[in-house]
Amino acid sequence: MSKQTAKTIDNVTELRNDLLEVYQGLRDKNVSTAEAKEASNTAGKILSSCKVQMEYAKMKGEVPNIPFIR
Repeated sequence: MSKQTAKTIDNVTELRNDLLEVYQGLRDKNVSTAEAKEASNTAGKILSSCKVQMEYAKMKGEVPNIPFIR
């Protein structure tokens, strides 16, 4: 990915689209393997934290409010 102004990712759909851009950049050889690996790793951690939050709410009998998932 080029060194541009960082964009804000507000929801899971935007995260997916961003990862698709990284993937395309990797295929086009505009993104290094290391950059793609870091983006993928970070995205996985974001999604894992959402999963933990949802599981915790379920255990408490609550409906989670995670705007990022919407």
